[in-house]
Amino acid sequence: MNKMKILVTFANVWKMDTGNSGMTLNYFMFGENGELMNPEQNLSGGAVGQQRAKCSVPENMRNKITWVPGIYDATMSMKVGSDGKPVLTVEDLAFVGKASIRMEAGK
Repeated sequence: MNKMKILVTFANVWKMDTGNSGMTLNYFMFGENGELMNPEQNLSGGAVGQQRAKCSVPENMRNKITWVPGIYDATMSMKVGSDGKPVLTVEDLAFVGKASIRMEAGK
């Protein structure tokens, strides 16, 4: 298992009629000091930026989400998804600090 810092942007507990339950967790890779969240300019017309990651975790992990947006130390692991492809998932979380997203003046 690997540890990394993530920026959690959304958490919501869900319950199905079948009795299954869990929590949806949306996050971005943050980097050790936020380097993965630095603004970038790219006028090539191709993809730019970072897509949010999403996983489903046990609903009791909601107790570990204290601030959103917030930075968390995440213990990550790889699992095989329903399509047979590897999927990165969150196994555990520990709060590091609150996150504020502020606008910078364009240059």
